[in-house]
Amino acid sequence: MTPTETIHSYKANSANPLYHFFWGIRFFFAGLRMLFRNSGLVALSLVPIVLTVVLLLLLTVGSAWLVGQFVSGWFVDDLKILAQLVTLALAMLLSYFLYLPLARVLLAPIAEAISRKTHLLYTGQAGFGADVNWLRAMKEGLKIAFLHLVVGGLALALNFIPPIGPIIGIIIAISLCGLDFLDVPLSARGISFRNKLGVVWQNKSVAFGFGAASYLMLLIPGVNLLSLPVGVIGATLLTDQLKTD
Repeated sequence: MTPTETIHSYKANSANPLYHFFWGIRFFFAGLRMLFRNSGLVALSLVPIVLTVVLLLLLTVGSAWLVGQFVSGWFVDDLKILAQLVTLALAMLLSYFLYLPLARVLLAPIAEAISRKTHLLYTGQAGFGADVNWLRAMKEGLKIAFLHLVVGGLALALNFIPPIGPIIGIIIAISLCGLDFLDVPLSARGISFRNKLGVVWQNKSVAFGFGAASYLMLLIPGVNLLSLPVGVIGATLLTDQLKTD
């Protein structure tokens, strides 16, 4: 039984929130299995993976180099190297938190292409009937990335309010992960931002389960590079099971 055959048994109208939560996790890993069983998806997914690595390297190494140039002549060489190393570490940390929002905007057209390819393989139907437009895709990505940064900033602030703050912060982060990935196939369908939020809210339990799986994957260095294609594929398989009208 293939991953796509397995997910046909999902009952979107079930009243059990735990049922939907665990199905959300299953949909994420169905995306992982489908990725490695289709060479076309692997080839297409290599593009965002490579571009993400390049983006992170430019951000981290570039920041360290700029600080090195800024302090050049002010300090002895030993302090200059120390400043570069500290900046590199801070830039890597910043890159870790900005990875998903940046990728969501800059790689939005490629993410939608992966979603359309997944939809074709799963349903045999080409596209979603929406305009294939790179600028539109990036604008939609910018909307969700802005929401991610605003709400994510609130989640970070809550970490300074123990003991309940960190728990709420993790819940928000998981919710945002689910929203980020589900937004891609919903955007590719041409659904408005407000209606996309409505679809996710109506299916919040399965979206939260999906977000939990993606959140845990994002915490693993190296492995998190797979999160974009895997999440998009899994989210597409999930939204193909939902009523999005």
